[in-house]
Amino acid sequence: MAKLGRQGRAKLSKSALCVKLILGSVLTLPLSFNAFSDVIWEENFDADALDGKGAIGGETVTIDMDGVSRWSIDVTDADLSAVSDWFKVDGGQLSARDVDGDAVWVSEVIVVNGLTDLQLDVEVSESGTQEDIDYVDVMYSVDGGEFVLVTNALGTDIHTLIDDYTSVTVNSAIPDASTVQIKLAMKNNAGTESHFVNSVVLSGSTGSEGEGEGGDDGETSEDTLRTLTETCFNCPDLTAVKLPSDYVEADYYAQLDTAITNNESAETLKALAQNIISLDHHQLSYSEAWTALTDTDQDPANPDNVVLFYMGTSLAKFSNGSGTQSSNQDNWNREHVWANSHGFSSSSLAAYSDIHHLRPTDISVNGSRGNLDFDFSDGALPEAPANSIDSDSFEPRDSVKGDVARAMFYMDVRYDGSDSSESEADLVLVDRLTSTDEAAQGKLCVLLQWHESDPVDEFELERNSKVFEFQGNRNPFIDKPELASLIFNASCDGTDAGDSDGGDTGEDSGDSVDDGTDGSTGSGHAVFISEYIEGSSFNKAVEIYNGSTEAVDLSNYKLKLLSNGATSVGDEKVLELSGTLASGAVATFSHASAEDALTTGSTLSSFVMNFNGDDYIELSYGDVTIDAVGTFGVKTNWGKDVTLVRKASITEGNATRNAAFDPDSEWDSYSQNTYDYFGSHNGSVVDPTDPTDPTDPTDPTDPVDPVDPVDPTVELVLISELQGEGDVSPIADTTVIIEAVVTKVAEDLSGFFVQEEAADSDGNDATSEGVFVYATSLETFPMVGDLVRMQGDVVEYNDLTEFVLSGDVEVLGAGGSILYTELSMPFSTDTNLEAYEGMQITFTQSLLVNDVYNLGRYGQFNVGSERVMIPTNQYPAGTAEAIALAEQNALNTLLVDDASNSQNLDGIPFPVGGLTHANPLRLGDTVENLTGVMHYSFSEYQLLPVMDLELVRTNARTAYPLIGLTGDVKVASFNVLNYFDGPDFPTSRGATNEFELVRQEAKIVAALAAMDADVVGLVEVENDGHGEDSAIATLTAAVNAEMGGDVYSYVSISEALGTDEIAVGMIYKPAVVTPFGNAVTSSESPFDYGNRQPLLQSFTVNANGEAFTLAVNHFKSKGSCSSATGDNADSGDGQGCWNALRTDAANGLVAIVENNSDTLSDRLLIMGDLNAYAAEEPILALESAGYTNLVNTFGGDSAYSYTFGGELGYLDHALSSPSLTEYVVDATVWHINADEPRVFDYNEEYKTDAQITDYYGADAYRSSDHDPVLVVLNFPDAVQPGDFDGDNDVDYNDIMAFYGLFLSGGASDLQYDFNNDGMVNFFDLNALMTMCTRAGCAVE
Repeated sequence: MAKLGRQGRAKLSKSALCVKLILGSVLTLPLSFNAFSDVIWEENFDADALDGKGAIGGETVTIDMDGVSRWSIDVTDADLSAVSDWFKVDGGQLSARDVDGDAVWVSEVIVVNGLTDLQLDVEVSESGTQEDIDYVDVMYSVDGGEFVLVTNALGTDIHTLIDDYTSVTVNSAIPDASTVQIKLAMKNNAGTESHFVNSVVLSGSTGSEGEGEGGDDGETSEDTLRTLTETCFNCPDLTAVKLPSDYVEADYYAQLDTAITNNESAETLKALAQNIISLDHHQLSYSEAWTALTDTDQDPANPDNVVLFYMGTSLAKFSNGSGTQSSNQDNWNREHVWANSHGFSSSSLAAYSDIHHLRPTDISVNGSRGNLDFDFSDGALPEAPANSIDSDSFEPRDSVKGDVARAMFYMDVRYDGSDSSESEADLVLVDRLTSTDEAAQGKLCVLLQWHESDPVDEFELERNSKVFEFQGNRNPFIDKPELASLIFNASCDGTDAGDSDGGDTGEDSGDSVDDGTDGSTGSGHAVFISEYIEGSSFNKAVEIYNGSTEAVDLSNYKLKLLSNGATSVGDEKVLELSGTLASGAVATFSHASAEDALTTGSTLSSFVMNFNGDDYIELSYGDVTIDAVGTFGVKTNWGKDVTLVRKASITEGNATRNAAFDPDSEWDSYSQNTYDYFGSHNGSVVDPTDPTDPTDPTDPTDPVDPVDPVDPTVELVLISELQGEGDVSPIADTTVIIEAVVTKVAEDLSGFFVQEEAADSDGNDATSEGVFVYATSLETFPMVGDLVRMQGDVVEYNDLTEFVLSGDVEVLGAGGSILYTELSMPFSTDTNLEAYEGMQITFTQSLLVNDVYNLGRYGQFNVGSERVMIPTNQYPAGTAEAIALAEQNALNTLLVDDASNSQNLDGIPFPVGGLTHANPLRLGDTVENLTGVMHYSFSEYQLLPVMDLELVRTNARTAYPLIGLTGDVKVASFNVLNYFDGPDFPTSRGATNEFELVRQEAKIVAALAAMDADVVGLVEVENDGHGEDSAIATLTAAVNAEMGGDVYSYVSISEALGTDEIAVGMIYKPAVVTPFGNAVTSSESPFDYGNRQPLLQSFTVNANGEAFTLAVNHFKSKGSCSSATGDNADSGDGQGCWNALRTDAANGLVAIVENNSDTLSDRLLIMGDLNAYAAEEPILALESAGYTNLVNTFGGDSAYSYTFGGELGYLDHALSSPSLTEYVVDATVWHINADEPRVFDYNEEYKTDAQITDYYGADAYRSSDHDPVLVVLNFPDAVQPGDFDGDNDVDYNDIMAFYGLFLSGGASDLQYDFNNDGMVNFFDLNALMTMCTRAGCAVE
C-alpha cells in the first residue's frame, strides 16, 4: 500500500475565488478549493525517471514500467498498432495517443485511514479533433470496492469527458475510507488526437483547521493548532499541522511494536519505521524552518532565546542569520546535522528543510563543521572547545552526541530513495569516512556508541513533540531508543566502535588513509600503472608495468574504474587480469573502438576502458589497492584531454586513494592523443619491497620551531588604507601586513577574499573594506570566518587591487562581525562599485535573471531589478527616450560568477543542484537575498555568491504556446537555426555530424509538433531546393512521423530561392488549408544580396473558403559589418549595420504584394525573422504602409522573441494588412529559446560526455536562438460578442475560454468589458453568462 505524501495547501488567488463564487450557482466548474487541505498522494509525471514509461505500439507492443511502483497500466483493450501509437509518460504528462480502445492507468492502493474531507483532482487536456466516441473516464474505489465513475458537465452518464473538452480539472469528493485507489481510462482513434494527464492529486484533512491564537510563547491549547508569529528576524508565520493530543504512542507505533514483539528482521523494522514517519510528513519551506526552530529549540530558561546546538549557549531568537544578518558570524543559522551536500543539495527536497535534523547553530561553528562526518576527533574547536575537529571528522560536545546520533538514524530511515516525486536520494549511514557529494555519512558505529552514552533527555523528548506539531511526524529513535540497536547493530557487530580517548576509529574500508605523510603511500608492489591516455572520442587506454626482477602472475590483479565521484564497491567496473607479465614488460589495455595505435596488442575492454578525465582508476591486488590514479570520491578534471607517463624514477604504485590526487609529482604530462610512449616503459627493475617491512616515519609530535609568517618590521595597515578612495591603491607596489576576516575562498582563482572586522572600518563610504588575496603558494586555504594575519605586496592587476601573499597565513582565531553593505538595483549614477571591491554585498530586493548566455561556458549570469528591453525595440533610434533607456539599462545589470576562470566546467552551481536541462536557470527567474563578494575581473564588476542561490522559478517553461482564443487557422513562423542535412553532409552550417543532426532534428520536431500550427513559415532552412531529399522535405517527413500520418505538406517551387546557403520555407496542413495560385518570390534587388528571397503563398481555409496570404521573410542580419558601407554602415544609433538594406527589403516586400495583387489575397500576413527590432526603420516602414504589428498589439511593450547582451526585444514579427487585421483574434510568442541557456542546444562542441547528456533534452527548449511566433485567424460570418471559440454562439465553452484568459491576465483589453463599466474584472464573467445563447449556457 502507498504511504501518504507530503502535505501542502491548495491555493487560489482572490480573483479566482471570486470567480468561483459567482459561477458556483450557475455552472459546475473544473475547480477545487480547499484552503487547508493536505496533499495525501499525488503524481505529476514530471520526474525524469518516469519519462518514457508506459507502452509504445508497433508490430509488438513494448511496455517499459521498470522502476515504476506507484501506478500501473493496462493496454490489453487498446490497439497500439503503429510506433506512433502510445500510452506513456511524455514530457511531464501521461499521454494517450491514437490508442483505439481502453488504455487504463491505475494507482497503487493509498492508505487514508483516519483522514476526512477526501477529494480527487485530475488535471487533463487534449489536442487534435476529438469526437463524441473519444473519452476520458476518471474513477475511484474505496476499501477495495467497485470503481465509481466521476461525472462532469463535459461528459455523459457513462464517460467523464467526451469530445473536444480542451483542458479541465476533474474533481470529486470521496467518502471517508481506509484505502482509496484511482483509475483512469481513455480512448481516441486518430494519430492527431491525444489525451494528456498532467496530475492526479488526492487530498484530505488530517486534523482541526481552526486558526490558533498562537503566538510564540510556547503555550499549547488542547484543541487549537498553534500559530507562531514574528518569532525571529525575517521569519514567516507558521501554523501547526498537528495537535499534541493527536499523538498516541500505542496507535502511532502499533505496527512497529507488533513487529518488534515478533522479532522481525532489521530490514522489516526499518521499512515499517520509514512508512510511519513518512505518512504525515508535512514539508516545511526552508524559510519556515527558521520559525519552527525558535519553538523546537527554545531555551527553557529564557523563552526569548534558542539553545545553540554545538555551543550549548543561549542566544536571542532575533539573532538568526537571515538576509541582512547572515554576515554576522556570531548570529545563529540552520545547521544540517546530516550535511545537505551529502544527498540533497536542492532546497526543494524535503530532507533539506526537515527540522528533525536542523538545529540552531552559531554561524561560525556551523562553518567549521561544514560537511564533515561524525567521529572521535583530535583537536578542540577554538570557538567551541567542548567540540573537537580534525581534517576529516567532527565530534560534538558530550551532551548532544546522542542527539546527533538519533537525528542521523532518523535521516537514514526517513529518506530511503523511494519517493520518486522528489528525486529523493537514498541516504545511508556507513561505518567509514565519506566523500563530498556522496549520499552517505559516517561513522555509524561511533554514532551507536554516542546513542548509548548520551541517552534521550527531557529537552529532546519535548523537542520531538514540537516537531510533531509543525512537521507532522516523529523521530522513532527518540520515542523508542531500543530501535537503533535493532536496526543498525548488525553493521557493527564485532567491530571497534571507537576510542573514547580520541582519534579516528578503526579502518576506513580503504577509502581514506591518514598516515601523517603527504597523502601518497607506496604500495610495495612493483607492478603499477605506467601510462594513462585520455584521448579524444574512444581513445582511452592504460598501461601497467612490471618493475620487479621476476615475472608476475596477473591472475589476482584487477583494474577498477569508478566514475563521476562514485566510491561504493557496487559502482566499481572491474577488469580481472590474467596471464604472466615478464620482468620489465608492460601490458596494455584499451577501448575496443580506439585507434589502431592503442588497440594493437592490447586487451580490449569497452567497459572499464571507457573513462573520462574526471574518473578514478586503480590497480588492485585482490581487494587491496596497489596503485590509485585520479581523485577518489571527487569529480574533478584531473586527467582530462591528456596523456600521463609515469616518471622513470617511480618504482612502485601509490596505494592511497586520495581526493586531492596531483599527478605532477610522479607523472610526465603530454598533450591529448599522444601515443608515442604506449607499449613500453623506461622504468627501473628492482627487487620488490615487502610491504610489511617496518618503516621509520618522522614522529609528528617532534617539536618544530614556529616560523613567524610576517616580518615584524613591515607595517600593519587597514584594508581601507590599502584600497584608498580612487581606482588605484595609494600604496601600490609596497609590502604590508593586514589582519582581516576570510569571507570567501576561491581556490579556482588561486586565492581568497578578506574583509576588515566591523570595528576596524574607517567609516568612509568611498574606501573598500575588502580585498582579494592572491595566494598561489598555499596548499591549504583558511576557512570562511577565520581571522587571519599575513604579509604581502599591494599590486594593481588588470585594474584590480590585489594583495599578493608573500608568506604563510596565520589564523588568529574566529573573526568578528564584518561591515554589512546592502545595495539595490538599478544602481544610481553616483554608485561607484570600486568602493565595494572585495567586500561582501547583499541585495534584499528580488532580482530577475536577465542574461544566461555564458552560463554554461563561464558559469556566469546577469541580474537586474526588472527585465530590460532593447532601446530600439521600444523607441525609434536616436530619440531621447531610446538614449535614456540605454543609460538606464546600463545601471540595471550585474554579473554573477562561479568564482572560476575555467571554461565549460561540469557542475555549474547555478541553480542549486547544478545546471542541467532538467534543472535550468531561465531568464525571468527570480533570485532572492543575493549575497556575495564584489570582484573585478575581465573588465567587469561581478558578484561571487557566498551562499546557495535562492531561486524562485517565476518564468517556468510551458509545454505548449499560451493561446487565449481558437479560430479557423493557426499560423506560425519559426527560425530553425540552420537546419542542414546535405546533400554533402556535413555542410558549412548547422550540425557537424550525424549525432548532432539527430539531436537538432528532435528538438525542432518537438517544437513544431507542440505548436501544432496549420501553416508554418520556416527560416534558416538549407537552400537545397524542394526535392524529396531536400532539407525541407526531410524536416516535413520527420514532423509527420512524430505526429502520425501525413499531417503536413510543404510549399514547393521549381527553383532554389536565390544563391544564399539558407532560405525560407513553408509547411501546411492539407486537412485545414489548401494552397491556391503559384508561390511568389523575387530575386530582384533588394533580395539579390543579403536579404533572402521571400516566399509568399495564398491559402483558402477548407472549412469556409476564406482566403489569406502568408509572406515568410528573412532580412539581412546585423552582422558582417566590416563590409557595410555608406547608409549600411553602423551609425551607432542602436540599429546596427545593414539597416538601410533591411529597410529596402521592407519596402520591396510591400512592392511585391502590390505587383502581384491578381495572384495574392489582400489579407496578407507578413512573418519571419526581419532582423530588426520593433521600433527600427524596417518595421516602421511596414507600419507606415498600413500593416499592424500583431506581436505588440497582443503582447504589449514587454513582448520579446530574442535576447542580446541581457536585453530583450523581438526580431521575429507578425504584421497584418488592413483587410486581415480584423480577423486576427490572438498572437503570441512561445518562449522556448530566448530564455534558455545556449548550452542546452544540440551541439556537442566544448562539452564533456556528461554535459552532452545532462544539458540536452529531446524537446522544444533551446531548439533555436529565436522564439516562434503564432497568430490565430478567425473568419466568422458575423462576429458575435462573447463567442470565443468561433462557433457562432455563446455557451459553456466560451465561458471557460474567457475564464482561462482572465486568470492568465490576458483579458485586459476593453473588448472583454461585457458589462460596459469601463473596466475588465470578474463581474464581466457574470455579464458574459447573461449573453449565453441557451439556458444554463448549455453546449449544443
